[in-house]
Parts: sequence; structure tokens; C-alpha cells
Amino acid sequence: MSSPARSTVSAASGGAVSAAEDVADSIDALYRKDEAVAELKSEVMEALQREVRSLDDDSWMFAAPRSRINLVSRPGAYLPKQQGELAELGQASKKTRNF
Repeated sequence: MSSPARSTVSAASGGAVSAAEDVADSIDALYRKDEAVAELKSEVMEALQREVRSLDDDSWMFAAPRSRINLVSRPGAYLPKQQGELAELGQASKKTRNF
């Protein structure tokens, strides 16, 4: 092993430069981290805004009450307009029968 006296960089000068470089590197890393977080945040907010606009554009599909679907899907349960039409059809079919 080489002794500290024979090394190209003495311990005193090497330690001071190394500590200053470490501090500068850690500060740079913090700035880079803050910039990366800010960039990610802006990207996420843009994506969220696009999704909100998309949902707003599609909101007309969900504007009608869903309870009407249940009335149509049950056997024997019809909407009032359909009941009137069915009654008319029933009367018309009775008139055309000649048994």
C-alpha cells in the first residue's frame, strides 16, 4: 500500500475538493429532482384536463335517467307511450280477425 505522503493528492486538499463537489452534486441533484417533479406534475395535469374534456364531451350519453331502462327490460312492464301503441295494435288485430 502506498503511504499518504506518496499519494498524488494529499488528504487535506483532496478532502476539501471532494466535499465541495459532493455538496454541489447534491444541490444539482435536488434541482434536477424538483424540475423532474414539476415536469411530471404538468404532464399529469394535462392528461387529467384531457380526460375531463373527454368526459364532458361524452356527458350527453349519460344525461337520460337510467330508470327507464329498467321499465323496458322487465317483461310485462312498458313505458306509457309503448302501452298506448300496444293497445292500438291489439285493437287493430282484433278487428282484422275473422274466426
